[in-house]
Amino acid sequence: MRIHLKDRQRYVFIAGITMLIQFLLFKYLYPFPNFMQDSYNYLRSTYTNADANMWPVGYAKLVRFVGFFSHSDTLLVFVQYLCYHCCALYFFFTILDLTPSGKWAKATIFAFLFLNPAILYLSNYITSDVYFISISLVWISQLFKLIYKPGRLLLLAHLLVLLLAFTVRYHALIYPVISITVIVFCGVSVRTKLASIIAIITLISGFIYYTTGQTGKVMGTRQFSAFSGWQMASNAVYAYAHMPVRPVITVPSAFAAVHQRVTIYLDSLQHIPMAFRPDRPLMAFYLWDPGSPLQPVPGAAHIADNKVHLERMAAVSPLYNKYGKYLINQYPLQYIRYYIWPNMLQYANPPAENMSVYNDGADSVWSIAQTWFRYKTDKVYTVSDKSEMRLFDYYSAFMVFIIILFTGVWIAYLLIGGRKFTAPAFRQAFRMTTFYWIVHFGFSVLASPVVLRYQLFNMILGVTFSILLVDMYLKRARLG
Repeated sequence: MRIHLKDRQRYVFIAGITMLIQFLLFKYLYPFPNFMQDSYNYLRSTYTNADANMWPVGYAKLVRFVGFFSHSDTLLVFVQYLCYHCCALYFFFTILDLTPSGKWAKATIFAFLFLNPAILYLSNYITSDVYFISISLVWISQLFKLIYKPGRLLLLAHLLVLLLAFTVRYHALIYPVISITVIVFCGVSVRTKLASIIAIITLISGFIYYTTGQTGKVMGTRQFSAFSGWQMASNAVYAYAHMPVRPVITVPSAFAAVHQRVTIYLDSLQHIPMAFRPDRPLMAFYLWDPGSPLQPVPGAAHIADNKVHLERMAAVSPLYNKYGKYLINQYPLQYIRYYIWPNMLQYANPPAENMSVYNDGADSVWSIAQTWFRYKTDKVYTVSDKSEMRLFDYYSAFMVFIIILFTGVWIAYLLIGGRKFTAPAFRQAFRMTTFYWIVHFGFSVLASPVVLRYQLFNMILGVTFSILLVDMYLKRARLG
């Protein structure tokens, strides 16, 4: 059900005013952006205009584009926040077109989209997170539109958005699966469906081929992602490290050196209580910490911006990919118990991680940040005492609540025959969102430790559809 132009204009006006107020107040409290280890790799890619690096370079291209006009960090943060608002408005209007909804439902969804402190604080990070959320909102909105208003121009735009998402975050690896599934069932001709699917496969394959070649040029080892091999080894070693008893095994000669380092390191942790072990939380210790036994050179400084060290990491990535798979094959049940199961719980209750910390607790930034943003010194400061950032520690519980609520409305939908009183477009969008969430759950749990900033897009989807369905149930109850 389409909303009137005046209503759209009012929503745009309110979103714009609240955005400016929030941004101005926030930048008074936090004059500088927030940095984490990822930030410096993005900035190095930006500075060198690289087409491949440890992280995807799509976000670095955005930073470089903004830098064409100004190297102001405030401008970059504003562009990120503005980009999110524009994409969120597109999502909001798309959702309202799916089904009639009450004022309270519209207001609640609007508030969660545009008054959400997590989005405001994440926009101040020099990372791809809020940019990827923005692209994802457009991506899924286009899929919703393909359900009730398919067209060739929309399909073409969707192909471009899908490719853009692929350049920004590896989590987009699941997006073609979702897109192709929706295209198969959308109301266009078979010829158009086939052409769209072939175009998706061709574009993504071309991007993978190009990135593989660029990774070879930039990092010295030809592969699509040096990150994937390291992530595989990190996940496997984490599970191996948390086994109460580790039998002595004779590994293939190719893994002998790295396995010896891992074994020696784990033996050194035997007398340290689990609460004090550096690898206790399910995070990225074995991937990025200088003390990790997987690091080619122990104790390396500023790994994310250390070109020589990153090249060494890329060189061993194929080997680490095989080593990780070897450990998993040796101990499949232990891998499920000590990595998969904890990560499943972490998916529902994701740690705040960097979102509850400013600048990794430091008062200075790395040289690449000082160079790109043209700071006079490497020192950064805040006006706020940062105590309000502890709010994000409670977002984990909120994610649990959203999952329970979303599951509850699904059960109610089945029990009371929701199909009978929901619009066809909404039904299809609801099913598609559920399908996305199932695929995303499987991919996320298997791929890497889940943290809060990876779950904000899912939070938006969960809140949106839960609120809309609760509104429908209340209307139906009033009508008897």
